[in-house]
Amino acid sequence: MKKLLPILILIVSVQALSAQGTVFEEKRTIYKREQAFGVVLHTRGWGLTYRYGKYTSGFTRRTYEVELVGMKHPKEIKINSSFFDNSNGYVFGMLNSILVLRGSIGSHKTFISKQSVRGIAISSIFNIGISVAYAKPIYLEVIKIDEIDGQIFSEIEKYNPEVHSQGDIIGRASWFRGLFGGKFYPGAFVKAGLNFESSRQASRINALEVGAILDVYFQKVPIMANEFNKPYFFNLYVSLTFGSKKTE
Repeated sequence: MKKLLPILILIVSVQALSAQGTVFEEKRTIYKREQAFGVVLHTRGWGLTYRYGKYTSGFTRRTYEVELVGMKHPKEIKINSSFFDNSNGYVFGMLNSILVLRGSIGSHKTFISKQSVRGIAISSIFNIGISVAYAKPIYLEVIKIDEIDGQIFSEIEKYNPEVHSQGDIIGRASWFRGLFGGKFYPGAFVKAGLNFESSRQASRINALEVGAILDVYFQKVPIMANEFNKPYFFNLYVSLTFGSKKTE
């Protein structure tokens, strides 16, 4: 036992020194701000995100975020014309494509810090802010018949459920058609989630974030030509963000 004791002390000392060598410099570095860009995947689409953060302590940040995401309706079913093989697919009954722009302020609190280059820091996320939905009208290529000579031709028209039946539609026109002819729907949103950061460099940000977002508007946002439209969107999301931290 007396011979083993110095060996055990040596092993423990080596492990302690090794552990100190893997502790991140962020333990000794005071960061003041950070910024990160990323991609958001949610239950109704995808989009882009940008976050700017100011450190209020070593483990808390005040964050400012901007997100731009697409928003689909759960009842959307893409179909193709049965008469035209090369036509673009379209969603019958879809009035508008929806883009959502969010701007928010929030808190980013780390409750499990990263202890080594292979470690993961876990933070809680809570944001609240303004959400603006932009409803861009859908344009379709439809069949037309000349009343004079009976010739059949096609035209691009804004979808009107009172006029266009499924048999009249060839396919969807370019997404950019009618881009500036839409309507804005203002509202607000709240977001909560968890952020998992795993960068091996203390000054870099490589993070996975998961959570939920609730957008609420003052009126129903018209996606489909039916009664299934709602004045709110609730989504689960996953985002991948990459960025950096600064000391000044």
